[in-house]
Amino acid sequence: MPQADLYYSSDQTLDSARLLAEIEDTIHAFDDSSGLCKGRAHAVSTYHHSHILLRLSMLPKPHRGDDFARELGERLAALLHGNAKAPCAVNVLIRYDLVHYTGITVE
Repeated sequence: MPQADLYYSSDQTLDSARLLAEIEDTIHAFDDSSGLCKGRAHAVSTYHHSHILLRLSMLPKPHRGDDFARELGERLAALLHGNAKAPCAVNVLIRYDLVHYTGITVE
């Protein structure tokens, strides 16, 4: 289950709930084994230069290498670019760091 943290300077007027759903759709369209994506949006009120940063953490899998990250990163950056108000830096960071991740569902 991917984890997406979307950080953006408060001058960017993003529909963050819609954008998180589109991030999940983009990930799943590229990797149908990805499952649901837990997403959180963080508007940053104190910043130096307008920006949008997506930090995406995924479990490492054999098919998720450098080429995978590059292509997925480009797709996600294009999605974010289409929602940014210029001038704005757009960055995507993909990490495979949830090797020892444990999660439970509270019902």
